[in-house]
Amino acid sequence: MTEKKSVMDSIRKNNSMKTEKEDSAPKKDVKEVTEDVKKGFSTFFGKISGKEQLELEIDRLNSYIVGLELDRRSVMNQLEKKEALTKQAVADKQEAEARLNQELVRVQTLTHEVETLRAEVPEKFKFRGTETLSPSAVRAYLSKLNSFRAPAGDLLTVYLPYGIRLSDVLNEKLLSLIEEETRTLLDRLDPETGLVLFHDLHRMISEAVVPPVPVTGSAWHLQDSFETAPLEESLDADYRMLVLIIHAGESFIGFASDARVFDEEELVKSSVKEKHSKGGFSQRRFERLREEDIAHHLDKVMEAVNKVLEENSSIDCIIMSGDTQLIKEVEKRLPLNLEVIVKPTDLKVEKISGEDVLRSVLSCRRYLL
Repeated sequence: MTEKKSVMDSIRKNNSMKTEKEDSAPKKDVKEVTEDVKKGFSTFFGKISGKEQLELEIDRLNSYIVGLELDRRSVMNQLEKKEALTKQAVADKQEAEARLNQELVRVQTLTHEVETLRAEVPEKFKFRGTETLSPSAVRAYLSKLNSFRAPAGDLLTVYLPYGIRLSDVLNEKLLSLIEEETRTLLDRLDPETGLVLFHDLHRMISEAVVPPVPVTGSAWHLQDSFETAPLEESLDADYRMLVLIIHAGESFIGFASDARVFDEEELVKSSVKEKHSKGGFSQRRFERLREEDIAHHLDKVMEAVNKVLEENSSIDCIIMSGDTQLIKEVEKRLPLNLEVIVKPTDLKVEKISGEDVLRSVLSCRRYLL
C-alpha cells in the first residue's frame, strides 16, 4: 500500500510540474490574435475588390470604345452627306455656268440684232419734223392741243419719265393700237427729263414733247381730249434753279428764283490755249498746258458756283449745258443732294444775254412722229 501510494504521489508530482511548466510558458495576447485574423481577411477581400474594380474599368473602357465607334460612324455619315452635297453643288454650278454661257450668247445675238435694227431704223422710220418751243410758244401749242375733241375717246396722252418706255406703261391691248413706227421712234428718244406723247389713234395727231423739267410720274389717259394739265402745271411752277453753261475759257452762271428772270448772273472768263494740231513733243506739252488752263478755269467756275449755293440754299435743280467732258467734271464737284439736268444745246455765251440763256434752257422740244 505504501508503494502504491508512493507511485501515485510521483505521478501527481509530475503532473503538477508539467502544469507549472506550461503555466510558466509565455502566452500570446488574445487581442493580437484577433488583429492578425482581421488582417488576413482584409487582404483576402482586398484582392477580390481589386479584380472587380479592374473588370468595371474594362467595362467602362469598352463602353467608351462603343461610344467612339458610334461617333465615328455618325461623323462618317455626315461627311458622306457633305461630300454628296458638294458634288451636287459642283454639278449645279457647272449646269448654271453652262446656262449662263448660253444666255450670254443669246444676249449677244439679240444685242447684235437690235443694233442691226437700230442701224436700219434711220432708213425705215424718220421723224416728220422737230421743233424747239420757247416758253411762250409751248403755251400756245398746248392751247391748240386742248382744242381738239374726239367724241369716240380716241385721244391718247402718255407721260413717260426718264428711262421708262411706252411698253412699261401701256397694256398689250392698248399698245397694239399704236403703230410700230410710232413706238420705234419713241424708243429712240430717251431725254433726261422724260417726254409726253400726244397720239390720236387715227394718226391725225402724233407727236412727243420733251419738257424742260422732269416728268415726275408715269401715267396714260385715253379720252375725248388730250390731258395737258400736268404738263402745264410743271411749266407754270416757280423753280429755284441754277443754270450753268460750261465751255473752256468762258462759262455762264445764272440763278433764277422764279424761272422767269435771273436774279444773279455771271460770266466767268479765263485764258485757255486753243487746240494744237501739230504732233510730237510740242503737241503733248501744249496739250498739258491747255489742260492746266482748263482746270484753272473750272476752279474759278466752281468758286462762283459755291458762292451762289451758299447764298441760296433752297435750290430745286441745276440745269447744265455745254462741253460734255467739262459738265462731267463740274458734276463731280456739286453737292449730291441737288438734282442735275443736262440739256444738249449749242449756246455760245459770249453772243447771247442771260435772258436768251433762260429762254433756251426752259424751252420744250417737239417731235412729230
